[in-house]
This record gives sequence, C-alpha cells and structure tokens, in this order.
Amino acid sequence: MMNPRDVEHIALLARIALTEAERDRMGRELSAILEYVKTLDALGLENEMPLSHVHEDFAPPRPDAPRLEACLPRAEVLAQAPEADETSFLVPPVVDTR
Repeated sequence: MMNPRDVEHIALLARIALTEAERDRMGRELSAILEYVKTLDALGLENEMPLSHVHEDFAPPRPDAPRLEACLPRAEVLAQAPEADETSFLVPPVVDTR
C-alpha cells in the first residue's frame, strides 16, 4: 500500500484535507492505480504509436446548415423574453462605455 506520508503530500498538492479514514482509502486507491500502471508497463508497448482515438474511422462531418424544423418560432421565443424587439433579445450593457 502507498506510504501515508506520500498520500498526505499528494493531498497537500491537491489542496484537500483528508481524515485518517480518507487517507487510508486514498492510499489503497492510489496503490491500485499504480499497480494497474505497472501492469500496462509490462505489456511492452514502448514502440507502439499512441492513439488519439480508439477508432481510426471517423463519422463524416454533417453539413453546416441550420435545421429550421428543429427551431421554435422567433415570435414565440421573443414573447417569453423580459425585453425584446421584433428580431432580438434586449439585454443591459455589460461593458461600461463611459
């Protein structure tokens, strides 16, 4: 199991406070992660190219066009806004221009 002092150091770096029970549990969990990494190291994949995705095939990109059938009517949406004109939501300015 991972050294409790190392677990405390990791908790300090992560800026988290751990109770003794949490420290023990984290020690076991971190030890399990390190054991898994050792298992992966034993596979001898040093000469393999890393993958950016699990699958090499990607779905074709969809057309960049609006789907009007999925849009609500503009008048219905603007009617629910606190303030709006005929085409847009009206919002208070967020940048002081003085």
